[in-house]
Formats: sequence, structure tokens, C-alpha cells
Amino acid sequence: MPGIPEIFVIEASKDYQENIDAATASVVGELKGVTGIEASYHGFQYDDEVDAGAKKAVWVNVWDSYDSAPAELDHLKTHFKPENKPQVTHVRVGTDATKSLAAPCTEIATLTLKPGESAEALGSFLDALKSLFAAGAGHHAMAWGPTFENPNVFVGILGWDTREDHIKAVAPGTEAYDIIQKMDAIAPVTLFHVDLKKFSA
Repeated sequence: MPGIPEIFVIEASKDYQENIDAATASVVGELKGVTGIEASYHGFQYDDEVDAGAKKAVWVNVWDSYDSAPAELDHLKTHFKPENKPQVTHVRVGTDATKSLAAPCTEIATLTLKPGESAEALGSFLDALKSLFAAGAGHHAMAWGPTFENPNVFVGILGWDTREDHIKAVAPGTEAYDIIQKMDAIAPVTLFHVDLKKFSA
């Protein structure tokens, strides 16, 4: 069974960004040796994707199972201030997300099913995209699945050489673009790109 990605997204204050080494050191220290954790990654959203100055910082911890994650969740949240607005999601991925997380550019996409729409239909679209991307240039891997928190919310974790490779892969006129238009009709998507660094194994 693939590891379970636990995705922390916070609003990175100026102080957090300027003192990132200190901020990450304390969390990484807590994670080392914790039973069940397989790897931990941290990075920032690309600057030119930032809305209203609220730059996202992203932590992704990969656990051997969902049962291992809750034991540390409340404690990890204490490392982030309320103004950081921490959000956490656990994803039931169907394939290993490691290659996507280790890529030079990681895309994190969230899709929310509209009421009455089919998870099976969404899954078919996502599998079709996965096959298309795998055959194209600049793509490393794609893992996706529903969240444990809400079965109608799905998360895709995709690895790319560059963000430009992603943009080219889904440009108007491509087969992927047409699939995404159909997919968006049943499950609108929000996404961002992040540069992740691995901290622990």
C-alpha cells in the first residue's frame, strides 16, 4: 500500500519566510524517529502565483498508514501560529507519491465534486490525464486520490521538471486540455506549484 501524504498548507508570514531554517528545524527535529513516518518535505509556493500577498508554505509528511498520522497531528499544529491558518489534508493515493514530491516542481491540485456528480467519472478523467502526462515531456509522476477528511474532495500530486512543462501539457488544443474542461464541469479544480525539499527519510 502506498504511503499516505499528509499535506500541511499555511500562510507564510514574512517572519516565517525570513527565518525558515529555524522554523523548519524544530519541526524536522520532532519528526525524526517518529514511528510510521517515511519522509518529510517542505517548500514554498511559486512567487508569481501568490494571491493578495498570502504566500503558501507547504509541508508534506508521508506516513506508512493513516493510523500513524493522527498521533502527531495535534503536536505538529503547535508549531504554526493561528495567523498562519494551517490546513491539513490526508490523501488516500492509489500509487506512490514519492516521485512527484521529489520532482523539481510539484503541482498540488484539489478537486471538489459537485453534488450528485460521480467519483468514478472523476477517477476516469484523472486516470486519462495520468496516462497522457506519462507519455509527454517533462513529467515525473502523478498520484491522486480522495481525502480522508472528505470523500468528495480529491487531491492530485504531480511532479514536473518545470512549471512550464505542466503549462505546455495542458495548453488549449491538447487532449489534456479537453479532458480538464470536462473534469472541471463535475469537479472544479484549484492548484498551485511548489518547490519541495526533502528533510527526512
